[in-house]
Amino acid sequence: MADNSTIELELRKLGLTEKEVRIYLAGLELGPDSVQNIARIARLTRPTAYGIIKKLEEKKLFIETKQKGKRVFSAQSPENILGILRAQEREIEEKQREFIRIIAALEARYSKEKENIRVFKGKESFKTLAETISFTSVPQILIVNPGNVPINSKELKKIYQAIKKRLGKVEVKEIINPKFRGSLMVFDRVVYFPSSKPEAFLMG
Repeated sequence: MADNSTIELELRKLGLTEKEVRIYLAGLELGPDSVQNIARIARLTRPTAYGIIKKLEEKKLFIETKQKGKRVFSAQSPENILGILRAQEREIEEKQREFIRIIAALEARYSKEKENIRVFKGKESFKTLAETISFTSVPQILIVNPGNVPINSKELKKIYQAIKKRLGKVEVKEIINPKFRGSLMVFDRVVYFPSSKPEAFLMG
């Protein structure tokens, strides 16, 4: 069983301040109680304790209720701490998407100064498509298919999942053209031909 110092340290890692940790643990110890008693257990002044409780209410770690007409404050279940973790994860994912957009913009500017087309064949062609995802800000994929050629391979499904994870969404538009002899996939700066001898063309 973890001691108090270990618990306090772990709560601090979640972004809680030292005083917030003291108030939260005092609330768990006392159950529904007055600000004065919570402040006493946390070794803080009443005004300081009240301000911190209000901040913890915003984080869904405290709640205000009434008992016998008096206001009392209760620390919420430690399970609510998962809400803090999820909020942090969303913030990290959003920052990651923002960095991806910045990288894509820089890469696009660099590519304009160095216009060319590179051709990749075999396994290298699919690798090129997969690597492009790491720097793209484009969630759209265009597929042209004659209608009788399966294109939803396990590898492509992994690509869809990777795009969705990085950008929050993936938009696949498939055009059926019976006159088209094969299939092609257009994604950002890559044109990919998935066949028995796959090829990929990287623009810029």
